[in-house]
Amino acid sequence: MRLLIRDFRGDEEGVASTVGTIMALLVFLTFLSLIVNQYVPVWMKDSEASHMNGALGQFGGVKGAIDLQILAAEAARTSGTHYIPVTASSAVNLGVDGVPIFSAPTIGALQAIPDAGSFSIQFSYIPNKAVPSQVATVNETSSGAIQLNVGNRYYIAQTIAYENGAVIRYQSDGQTIRAQPTFVVVKTNNTLDVSFGLVSLYGTGIVSGTSTEVINTQVFAFDRQDYTGFPSNTAVWINHTSPYGLAWYSFLNSTLANALKGTGFGGTYTQTLLGEPTFTATYLGTTIYVISARYNTATQIYTMRVQLWNRAVLPLTTFRLQHAQVQVGIGDTTQNVQF
Repeated sequence: MRLLIRDFRGDEEGVASTVGTIMALLVFLTFLSLIVNQYVPVWMKDSEASHMNGALGQFGGVKGAIDLQILAAEAARTSGTHYIPVTASSAVNLGVDGVPIFSAPTIGALQAIPDAGSFSIQFSYIPNKAVPSQVATVNETSSGAIQLNVGNRYYIAQTIAYENGAVIRYQSDGQTIRAQPTFVVVKTNNTLDVSFGLVSLYGTGIVSGTSTEVINTQVFAFDRQDYTGFPSNTAVWINHTSPYGLAWYSFLNSTLANALKGTGFGGTYTQTLLGEPTFTATYLGTTIYVISARYNTATQIYTMRVQLWNRAVLPLTTFRLQHAQVQVGIGDTTQNVQF
């Protein structure tokens, strides 16, 4: 009996097919690795950065809607007509859709917090100049914030916030006010004229995801008072507590310094080991204002404080205080806060 033994090593067509398959898989895996490790991160980082810039502009629209309602309320007050509250709606994109299979969506959370970002203003004034011994005290407060928190995975995580008329961009390495609130300082004939706005937000709600949601705002109350006749060597105190204290410190300090700069203006700047700044401004050697920001490591919140003094060398002639109260609605689960 004869046995037939085939030499498999001589089957060159089988070897060629195996090598070709392996090479095709290597090319496919290389291309897939290029997409996952190069294209997707770059594309997602650009998308997240673009989304944060767009959200900043959308929060500017929220601020604009509230400011226009405040302007309408003030116009009605000036003309002596009844103000009818209206509701303004502004759209905000919460997050970024991901790349199917390759990357998950970037989710954002939009929240209204009525107790956040508290402001308080205290000062004394003489209501009747004919009786200078009678001194009245003013104590005004406000609070409330709208925040969009986006935990970006490729771009740096950021928070966009509306607080007391300001739009703030916040991230781990810095914070800044991008849309300015109502704070005007005018120096005329060696006197100071100051205007400050308070905005109280009411309503709680939170939505998260990547969809587009609507923020409804309604200014339902408005008040403005002009105060004059401040006792000598007394101060207007402005206190603020929020995670964005450094942004408020920079804005208020630069506004005051720009109004007072010139001959006779100077100051001293100090900073603690925690990066807590203090600036003491002087005019003709006399302290005019002191502004500081202190950080609480336990709560991770700043306390910003301003002392604006009424001095003989630069007296405070008028302090205009404007206070608006706004009902905020976010999402379908928004709850109105009683006031």
